[in-house]
Parts: sequence; structure tokens; C-alpha cells
Amino acid sequence: MNKSKTKTTNSLRFKIGLFYSLLAFLNIIFFTVMIFENQSDLLLKNFQFQSENLANTILTDIQTIGLTGERDQSFEAFRKTLKLYEITKFTFFDTDGKAIQTEPETDLTKITIPESVLKKTKDVSSDKEGNLFKARYSLELNESDFTVNFLLPIRLADGREVFLFTHFNISSIQDRLKQLYIQVGYAVIWGVFFHIIFAILVYRAIFKRVGALEVASKDMASGNLQSRVNWNFKSNDELDSLGNSFNLMAEEIQNKVTTITRLNQEINQELQIGKEVQELFLPSVKKYKKFNIGKLYRPMREVSGDLYQYFHVPEQNFYGFFLADASGHGVSAALVTVVMAMSLQSIMKENPAPIHAINSLGEVIANRLQASFFATGVFVVFDEPGVVKFVNAGHNAPFIIRPSTKEVRFIDSSGPPLGMGDDIQYSLESFPVLPGDKIILYTDGVVETPIKEGGLFGLERFTEIVLENIHLSNAEIVEKAMAVLDEKHEEYKDDVTMLVLDVPE
Repeated sequence: MNKSKTKTTNSLRFKIGLFYSLLAFLNIIFFTVMIFENQSDLLLKNFQFQSENLANTILTDIQTIGLTGERDQSFEAFRKTLKLYEITKFTFFDTDGKAIQTEPETDLTKITIPESVLKKTKDVSSDKEGNLFKARYSLELNESDFTVNFLLPIRLADGREVFLFTHFNISSIQDRLKQLYIQVGYAVIWGVFFHIIFAILVYRAIFKRVGALEVASKDMASGNLQSRVNWNFKSNDELDSLGNSFNLMAEEIQNKVTTITRLNQEINQELQIGKEVQELFLPSVKKYKKFNIGKLYRPMREVSGDLYQYFHVPEQNFYGFFLADASGHGVSAALVTVVMAMSLQSIMKENPAPIHAINSLGEVIANRLQASFFATGVFVVFDEPGVVKFVNAGHNAPFIIRPSTKEVRFIDSSGPPLGMGDDIQYSLESFPVLPGDKIILYTDGVVETPIKEGGLFGLERFTEIVLENIHLSNAEIVEKAMAVLDEKHEEYKDDVTMLVLDVPE
């Protein structure tokens, strides 16, 4: 069964309509049978009564007529008497079954009296002994077509006993039967008409309005918030009350959605401004071309909780690269990154030593934000040839790759995240490097993104992608990594930032 048929059979209108049709059919059948049975019983009793009455009347009238057995005046009087009772066909025969007279007149030699009729003559004959117990006549009633087989003994003028046999029907009963059929037909037509009218009234009073509510509800669900039910609210019944409540609810929803939409537009405008402001704190790469920086910065929303900063102190031949990831997402995390960027720039102007910068930044975050927020961060420092220095404050482990041997070295954390306390001291670790070695920095939005096949993208997968594309430029490496992440990810739950640096000569 397809969906449309399933939907139709599950419809309340279909179920009630089917139940009502069955109930109406049974109701019409029941009352039709009741009427027909009652009237049929009355007709049968009336048929029996009229048959007996007619037989007795004929018997009384015939006694006054002296029949001779010939077609004379007495026979004509007898014929006219029976005609009064709508009996136009009859036969006289004797005890031997020989026809004496017939009406209409027929060749008597061709008349044969049925054996069953001859047997019944013994029950009505007055020539036998015990005639006190004999019936005066025989009536055989056929209730299927309301006809009568009438057998009557008659004494002729010469004393002979003959029998009158006739088959007739009672026209009044048949007329009444026809009227009964007509009345039953009228009753059926009226029952069908009444139930149709009642069904139409029920449909107009209930289902039409319920259908309007259903259409309006689906219309609203599809996004048309201006949809309303519109009918003549004059009944003041429960459905009118429900329709009014629906319209009030729809009006309230439309107003709320309009307000929310307007607020969202305002928030999006403000977030767009926040994004532009946040991007002002992101550095340019013009002064750092020798590092061949490959960078990818993709906020999950308009503003980001990731931050990267570059620092150059020419007097000390100092180059610093800072990457941080604030806790949380959205506006709150973005505000933390703004505080970090402004604070770090101010600290670096006073004292560019990386340990001093990290320790001071941790104190600022802990004191100003009162441990409500924290951030992980890593500071990479180039201030002497052949050495790179790291300060890792709870951040994802950066790693160094030597392209010639594809050797990978991970840099573990040297302390907790920034802002976890104002008295935490971090250490600076040095690692030997060669020109052309690559340093990869990233945030947890890269390795902790859920993928379609299950699990997380992972550091191992990210490292393999970088190694497979180590022959490409740093910008191409981050593009390849991001393309694979876009292909495999199920959903992004954090901001994504990658930095790939070359160790300069």
C-alpha cells in the first residue's frame, strides 16, 4: 500500500465516514425488515380472515340458489354471484370427478380434475356418515402469492351432490402487498436521504472546519506564518473556539518570529562588525615572507575563538608566532581573543621575552576574567640560528617535520592553559632545526572534528596528510588538509585554524 492510500485509510474522516456508512446501512436494513415483517404478518392474518369470510359468504349465497347442473337461469344467477367476488373461473364436477359445468364454457371432456382435489372431496362430502364432523368446505391458502384453492360441496335441485372448485386471488390483499413494497421503497429512500443529509450537515459542521484547521496548520508548518483559518464564526461552538485560538496562536507566533528575525538580523550585523573588528587584530605576512607561511583560518560562526599573532623585533633578530584557542565558542570566545590580542601586543612592546609574555598573559586572563574563561596557547620563537623555541600552555601538540627524512617530532605541553591561575610559570624549550624544516601549528577544531565514518579526524590522520603533501608549498598543504577535512567531516563543532612555517636559512 502506497503512502497516499495509507494516509487516506488513517484519516479520521475516512474512519468515521466508513463507520457511519456501515451504521446507516445496518439501520436502514433493520427498520426495513421490521416494517416488512410486521406488515407481512398483518397481511397474512388479513388474507386468512378474508378467505374464510369470502368462503362463508359464498356458501350462504349459494344456498338460496337452486342449481340444476344445467346452464340455465339458476346457473347464470350463480355465475353472477361468484363474479361479485371476482371469481370468474370455476368448475362443477361430481363425486366421480366428471366435470358437469365450467366457466368459462369449455369442452367438458377435456376437463380433468386433479387427484389432490378429488381426495379432498371426502373431507367435505355430506353423503358420508359422520357428516357432523365434516368440514363445510376446503380452503387451501397459498401465502406466497395470496391465492386460494376453494372446494365447496353443493346439493343440486335433484338431490345430487356436486362440488365447486375454483382458484382465485384476493385482489385487495395483492394491492395491499404492492403498497407495502412501495412503502418499504419509500422508507429505504427516505432513510438513505436522511443519512446523506445528516452526513452533509456533519461534514459542514465539523469536518469542513477541521479540514480548514489542518490546511492552515500545514501551511504554517511549511513557513507561511500568515496562514489563518477563515470561516463564518457564528456557531460559537467548540470548533469556533478552537479556530479563534488557532488564529490567536498563529498571530502570536508570527509576531514572535518577526521579532526574533529582526533581532537575529541585528545580531548578525553586530557579529559582522565584530568579525571585522577581530580581523583587525590578525597580522599581515608581509614582514614574514621568508617563513613561507601557510595559513587557514575558518571560524565556525562569524566570530572566532581562535587567535594567531606574529611578532618581529629587528634589534634582537626576534621572530615570534603565537596561536591560541579560547574556551567556548562565538561571541564570548571572540571577546577573550580580543583581550588576549590587546594584552599580548602591549606585553610584547614592554618586554619581548616569550616566557615573560606567556606568564604575563596568563596572569591577565586569570585576573581580568576571574577564571570564567581560559585559553590554550603556543608561542614559537626564532631568535638564534638552528634553534626553534616553544612555550606550550596546554595547547594541542605542534610538530616539526624534516622533509628530507619525513621525521616528525611532537612538542608536548609545558603547562596548563592560560588563565587557570595567576601564579603559574611556564618554561621555554629549545629544539634543533635545519633550514626547510616545517613547523605545524593547529587548534583542536582540526583534530577533534567528528567524521562520517565515526570517531574524530585525529592527529594521526592530520599528520599523514601533511606528510603526503610535504613536497607542496605551505599554502597548498593547508588547502589539501582542509579539503580532506571538508570531505570527511560530519559537522564542525569548533573553529579551525592551521599555520605551517618553514625554518628560514
